[in-house]
Amino acid sequence: MRRHSTTAIMALLLMLLLAGCGGAEPTATLSPPTATPTPTPLPPLSGSGGGRIAFASKRTGNYEIYVMNADGTDQRRLTQSPYEEREPVWSPDGAQIAYSVDRYGTMDVYVMDADGSNARRLTNKGENTYPSWSPDGSQIVFSKYDPFGIYVINADGTDERRLAYAGPDTHIYDPEWSPDGKRIACVVNEHPTQSVQESTTIYVLDIAGIQRGEGMGTDSFRALPRVGDDLNDTPAWSPDGTQIAFSAVVDGQRVVCVVNADGSNLRQLTPAGGADEFSPAWSPDGGRMALQSDAQGSWDIYIMDADGTGRVPLTAGGDNDTDPDWCP
Repeated sequence: MRRHSTTAIMALLLMLLLAGCGGAEPTATLSPPTATPTPTPLPPLSGSGGGRIAFASKRTGNYEIYVMNADGTDQRRLTQSPYEEREPVWSPDGAQIAYSVDRYGTMDVYVMDADGSNARRLTNKGENTYPSWSPDGSQIVFSKYDPFGIYVINADGTDERRLAYAGPDTHIYDPEWSPDGKRIACVVNEHPTQSVQESTTIYVLDIAGIQRGEGMGTDSFRALPRVGDDLNDTPAWSPDGTQIAFSAVVDGQRVVCVVNADGSNLRQLTPAGGADEFSPAWSPDGGRMALQSDAQGSWDIYIMDADGTGRVPLTAGGDNDTDPDWCP
């Protein structure tokens, strides 16, 4: 993305285009899981980064960032501080990890080298969370809660700017950059301050369209079909950019679903009525997903085939392991 010199004009346009984001979301028939997931042996993993998963864990009393092999071995702690550190995401080249830190009473986005060294803060207060790298590794998109909106910053911490503004009646957060760099999936809550059941929808934003001032209700700001009546969140692009996995609440249970990026072929991967399944992350070849599940009584990291079968736990022990991200 290029920074525009007419900052004030663009900010006004974005406020206008997002001020009224109402409207009905697309509907679609949800296909149930194709098969009951059963544990199967994990096949060997190969590739430059395909064998590593970053995650957050509370095993030391507060959340820290860890990394492990994608078969669950060699679990190593990368951060060591008294602060809450969550939401790790690998850079496209696997050399760095961006993450969120609650250090000064508000969240900020940090970046460190993949071995845990050279940690540095990119944002400066304002509840900055949910970082996601651009495909070329030059920028990071993230959520800001004060003021609300989706922001972009250079990977060296310079040139922070707002991409999409959300007014007091609309919150936009959890942005995920598409592999082609042209789109961003995000979560929209249109009733965050009202005394009604919280309901969120996943949208796909066309970056060029947003910069032209095209708002919700256009092809540049598309809502994906919703699942259930409550939360649809934690979107994750497949490596080829054709699908988006996400979490949804079905009959009071967290499940993982997937839909084509154009909104077609919506299907449920994990069954309702069992464990809560949350926060999917694709393997580099698109054949598997990591996710967090409470099947063992607390949050743990699991791995499964991309069709929802073959679930295998990678962590155990009641440590609350969350936020998995698979190294590219």
